[in-house]
Amino acid sequence: MNAPDAAAMMAGSAVDAMLRNSDTSMEALYERIDKAVEEHKLTQNMGEWAHEVRLGANRPRHADKDKPHVSPEEAVQSVEFAEALANFLFVLTSGSSEARRRQETLREELRTLP
Repeated sequence: MNAPDAAAMMAGSAVDAMLRNSDTSMEALYERIDKAVEEHKLTQNMGEWAHEVRLGANRPRHADKDKPHVSPEEAVQSVEFAEALANFLFVLTSGSSEARRRQETLREELRTLP
């Protein structure tokens, strides 16, 4: 977080990679964000936040004329979103699948009890 521009760009890259992992058919992150919202993989608010992270990452990369740098607060928000998105897309999803699998196993075991 000592380099807000770098932190924001890395957060944007992380969001890009996570959404590319679930759909490689689209090149542009903008389109992948909108498609993820459309397919209910992200909520509308999450999609809006993802676009903010995307735009924040673009500012230092493209030397935005009016506001070329990301503030420390914006960098923190970008990194927090990337972490939350990773938890949402990968940790919670796999955890809930695992929990359902364990629950089904337990049901099967209970059915075999006398």
